[in-house]
Amino acid sequence: MAGLFRRLATAFRKDAVVGSELVHAFNEWGLSTAGIAVNDVTALRYVAVMTCVAILAEDIAKLPVRMMRRLPNGGKEQVANHFLARLLRHPNAWQTRFEFMEMMMGSVVLRGNAWAVILRDANGFPTQLVPLHPDRVTLFEAPGGEWFWVVTRQGLHEMAVLRDMPVMIHSDDMLHIRWLQTWHSLLGTHRVALMRETIGLGMAQEQYATRLMGSGARPGGVLQTDRKLSEGAFERLRDGFNQNYAGLRNAGRTAILEEGVKWQPLAMTAEQAEALKSREFQLEDVGRGFGVPRHRLGLPIERGDLVQLQQLYLNTTLTAWAERWVPKFEDLGELDGQKLFVEFDYSHFLKADLQTRLTAMRTGVVGMVYTPNEARLGEDLGAVEGGDTLYQPVNVAPIGYVPQSAANGNNAPNGPGSDQSGEAAPGGRGDGSRPADLPDEAPNV
Repeated sequence: MAGLFRRLATAFRKDAVVGSELVHAFNEWGLSTAGIAVNDVTALRYVAVMTCVAILAEDIAKLPVRMMRRLPNGGKEQVANHFLARLLRHPNAWQTRFEFMEMMMGSVVLRGNAWAVILRDANGFPTQLVPLHPDRVTLFEAPGGEWFWVVTRQGLHEMAVLRDMPVMIHSDDMLHIRWLQTWHSLLGTHRVALMRETIGLGMAQEQYATRLMGSGARPGGVLQTDRKLSEGAFERLRDGFNQNYAGLRNAGRTAILEEGVKWQPLAMTAEQAEALKSREFQLEDVGRGFGVPRHRLGLPIERGDLVQLQQLYLNTTLTAWAERWVPKFEDLGELDGQKLFVEFDYSHFLKADLQTRLTAMRTGVVGMVYTPNEARLGEDLGAVEGGDTLYQPVNVAPIGYVPQSAANGNNAPNGPGSDQSGEAAPGGRGDGSRPADLPDEAPNV
């Protein structure tokens, strides 16, 4: 065992390829062309990046994810007593499912990679998932083709939880979610590094706008006089103006000047006005880089309604992220992906207004898509007796029901008073004739 460790250590020092997003950051990051340093920390302070990361992390985290079983009739049912099902509900002892998914999604959206150590019981079944900070995980490729993750522990809690795990954790014991593998098949690509110029320009515009507001309600102005100021007057004007009239909180105050000094405001230049307007475009451009549409960023909608835009967002953005998770969870639970599989419940995200949902449920029940109980369960309503019958569109009758007229071999409609079985109901004979207690002809009124 000691010899094996020495060989691995030697390979780690000499022959192994060590890939780290932090190393790439030092090599590639720096000042953007706009003069702003862009990295994970500074980018997350930019409201456009923070908003996009939060939206994607929260939207995926709030989607219910379940383990399902395919039924012989083609349907499916939820599995609750499998170790993976329990893990999907409670990933670890200190985080909820939402918190775990949000943390992992935030890491992969911002840094391109997210890792969680898989803790197992004595039988090898996963019991907990321990999320890690991406900057403390380094790839180690062994000469034989296997790869390990070198994890730097931080904090007493993490050291205690991972006390039984080695420093180099085998890839089989790590849940790894990654985005856009380009230069390395084992690592995702750092999105912030790719968007450095776009993010840097937006951050520069934001700093410009804050400095513009910090200088006063207007971009600025000049103090003018046609005489030479005394040294004392100059100092009083300079100090008093900076203390009492500059800045947003002093906007609108009346300036008291001396020795013929006049205040000459300067109008906002076209470049300044355009810079403020371009901040909206920059927010949209950053959102485009993260795949977040305008309506999710709170920007005005140019065309389409919210339902259509939300459906488009689900189809183009959220499902792509969900598809990165599903096979990882299925591998974790050793599922075949056919009879036993994992899926996200997108209906939780696309609930329309009540009237639209009721209309859709009615159409589904009448059109042989849902049973009444299935429609009720979709609204979190309890099942009712007799609600498991699937109806066919014969003015709503159970499947298999044959109209009495068809059973008799004629096209005569059922008479008044006939029920669905064709038997006579109170006041009718069920044979297509008029009820016995009605006259043959209507009386004159």
